[in-house]
Amino acid sequence: MKFFDEATITVRSGKGGNGCVAFRRERYIPKGGPCGGDGGKGGDLILRGSSDLLSLYDFRLKRVYDARNGMQGQGSDKYGKAADDTILDLPIGTLVYEVYEDGSEKLLADLTKEGKQVVICKGGDGGRGNIHFKSSVNQTPRQSEDGFPGEEKRLRLQLKIIADIGLLGLPNAGKSTFISKISAAKPKIAAYPFTTLVPNLGVIEDYMGNKLIIADIPGLIEGASTGLGLGHRFLKHVERTRFLVHILSAADLSLDDPFEGFNMLDEELRIYDKELAEKTQLRVINKIDLLSEEDLATLKEKAKEANDNIYFISALHKDGVDLLLKDMWDRFNTMNQEEKDEQDEQQA
Repeated sequence: MKFFDEATITVRSGKGGNGCVAFRRERYIPKGGPCGGDGGKGGDLILRGSSDLLSLYDFRLKRVYDARNGMQGQGSDKYGKAADDTILDLPIGTLVYEVYEDGSEKLLADLTKEGKQVVICKGGDGGRGNIHFKSSVNQTPRQSEDGFPGEEKRLRLQLKIIADIGLLGLPNAGKSTFISKISAAKPKIAAYPFTTLVPNLGVIEDYMGNKLIIADIPGLIEGASTGLGLGHRFLKHVERTRFLVHILSAADLSLDDPFEGFNMLDEELRIYDKELAEKTQLRVINKIDLLSEEDLATLKEKAKEANDNIYFISALHKDGVDLLLKDMWDRFNTMNQEEKDEQDEQQA
């Protein structure tokens, strides 16, 4: 399935059923009164978050979704059947915007949890049958109401993947190899830039069953915030992460200024979103197996002089990976506990 993180669709709720005009015609009841029932309510159109979907691909193929109409009322005081609601499943992390005729937009929903439901279009009420129009001066009413129309909206869907950690780096930094070594994810891996064309998700599980979700986005290059390269399209997918892991390849470093790549990435993040740039970051130099022992020692010494806590790893051979993973889990658990404490204080 292709990966799409944006789509525009039209949704409509169901129309209410018409009320009925009918009169009693039972035997031995010479002057039967009105007995037309009400129409049934039209179906609501509901959006629901689902972890079974990872892309908005299906919504690029089908762009119009209709709920069912309510049934018409009948004689003998029979009300029309209300229509069942129509539920559209969307990937968790989907933002739903209503698009108005003038091009402006309004955020209607943010589906951040499994099973979260939002009624986006309410079904129309059914029209009243002629049993409601009987009076002392109108004992044989011949009027009823048409069912009320449903709602129609044009929606723009935008997917922002919900992950705990975001992996960022220059093209060919080894992010895909790293995520493939620590999780069951199987991204495309090759020795050329821009191997990763869409975000990849990896899940790590500890011995207690806790899960850590990691999002790997395509490599960033200088000028990404202005539209160069591929990564700028997918930066939104790390906006919701708890913290970031920046990975640079040792093969691309200059010993004169080895950490310039980190500074470039930080600047691109700052231009794109200041809040994203302020997230906690872990800095990683990957592919240390390509360095001589002397060059590796020089890099570590420069990191120490700069008071910069940098992890030196070889994702391919898993050298130094366990230490990095421990820090990732520690930070994740600490942030979880801080959020729990904050929630407890708010509820107290």
